[in-house]
Amino acid sequence: MCCKTIMSKKVALFTAVLMMLVTLSGCLGLGRESGGELEMTERPSEDVKLEDYNVLYIGHSFGRRFAELLEDYSHTAGITNHTAYAQFSGGASGAPDALWADEADSDRIKEFLDTGGIDVLIMICCSVEFVETGLQSDEAIWNFTEYALDKNSDTRIGLSMPWKDYPGEYENASEHRNGTDQLYDSWVNLASNLSSDFPTADVFTFHHGAAAYELREMFEAGELEEDIEQLTGSKPTSIFTDKKGHAGQITIDTGTLLWLHAVHGVEPMAMPEFTQWETDIRLVAKSLLDEQNQQ
Repeated sequence: MCCKTIMSKKVALFTAVLMMLVTLSGCLGLGRESGGELEMTERPSEDVKLEDYNVLYIGHSFGRRFAELLEDYSHTAGITNHTAYAQFSGGASGAPDALWADEADSDRIKEFLDTGGIDVLIMICCSVEFVETGLQSDEAIWNFTEYALDKNSDTRIGLSMPWKDYPGEYENASEHRNGTDQLYDSWVNLASNLSSDFPTADVFTFHHGAAAYELREMFEAGELEEDIEQLTGSKPTSIFTDKKGHAGQITIDTGTLLWLHAVHGVEPMAMPEFTQWETDIRLVAKSLLDEQNQQ
C-alpha cells in the first residue's frame, strides 16, 4: 500500500509538470512597435559585425522583450559592443522544434549563424518533444547547437525558462509556481546532456520566469504597493499585461537583470539603481540568483 501511495504521488507530480509544459509551449507573441531604428527582430544577418558581441535570440514573446532590453542593459553595464538579433515567432511556433521544422524560420536562423559572428545563441522552452519524452530530450536544440558550433566553435548556448502563461487561472503565486522547480531541474539536466555531447561548448541555463513568480508573490503580500496597482493591467503598473500573461514593465526589468547575469555575468547590484521603481528590483534579482545557486 505504501509503495502504491508513493507511486501515485510521483505520477501526480509528473502529470502536473507535463500540464505546465503545455502552457509554456503555447506563448503568444506581441506585435511590433514602431521606431526609427531597426528593431532586434528586423535586423538582417548582413548587419552582424565580427567585432561585436552578437547575441541571437530565437523564440516566442515570453523571451523577446528581455532579449531586446538586454542590449540597453549591457551598454549601461559597460559592454558597449553587445548587439541583439532575433528570429521571433509567436506561440508554440517559437519553440526550438517548430523553428527548426519551419523552413523560413530555420533558414533565417542559419543565415545569422553562417556569418560565424554569433557569440551567444539563446533558445527558450519548450518543444513538443521535450513534453512528450517526459522532459528527457529535444532534438531541435541539438540540431541548432551543432549547426551553430560548426560555424563558430566559440558560440555559447543559452537555454532560457519562462513562466507559465494564463496567470489568472491560478489562485495565487504559490499555485502559479507549483512544479516549476522540478521543471527547471529537468531543463538543467537537458543542458548537462547537451554539454556532454558538445564538451567544448559553453552551455548555460537561466530561469527568468522566476522573476514573474517572485513579483507576483510580493504583490500579493502587499510589498509592491508603491509600484504595482494590479496583477494584470497596464504595462507600467502591472505584473502582467493581459490574460495570456505577457510581462508588465517591472517583470521585464527584473527578468532582464537575470538575462544580463546569464549572458555577461553582471551582478544585479552592480547596475545603477532603477529610479522608476520604489522597489529595488536589483535586490529581487539578486535573491533569485542566490536561491538558484543554492539549489
